[in-house]
Amino acid sequence: MESRPSPIPRTAHPKKYRLGFSPEGLVAFLLPMIPNVLWALLPPVSPVLSANDSASPIVGAIGTVSQSMMIALLILVINTRRRPSASKRVFAAAGAACLIGYLMLWVLYFTAPITPMLLLMMAVLPSAYFICVGLYLENYPSLVPATLFAVIHTATTATNYF
Repeated sequence: MESRPSPIPRTAHPKKYRLGFSPEGLVAFLLPMIPNVLWALLPPVSPVLSANDSASPIVGAIGTVSQSMMIALLILVINTRRRPSASKRVFAAAGAACLIGYLMLWVLYFTAPITPMLLLMMAVLPSAYFICVGLYLENYPSLVPATLFAVIHTATTATNYF
């Protein structure tokens, strides 16, 4: 039996992702790091955050690896088929709100009494921000390590301070 050619012509589709350099990904990573640099250069009198390590070294290592993978994927992987959409504006707005909230929490960290809820929100908001960035950039591979990092970072903070 002879096979027939497909009636639908095949067109070459460019690959959805390519390795490269994403300036947007780099800026998105650097923005929430600004207060961390200030914390390292001018540590507060009571550096509460220095004790925020996982009780399990394996969980801590998985958190560190997932965080590193998330950062690398946001900076080095580019979606070649990105298109403007209404949902992207929602992700951008949600990400901006998370970032602004996170920066405001740092102001509180340096100026107000430190509470467990403040510390927990300092784990939740940047985690949500990075997930929103991945969605905005349509960098779906970054969402796996971003979500894993978010769960570990939030759980570790909750365990340590509540």
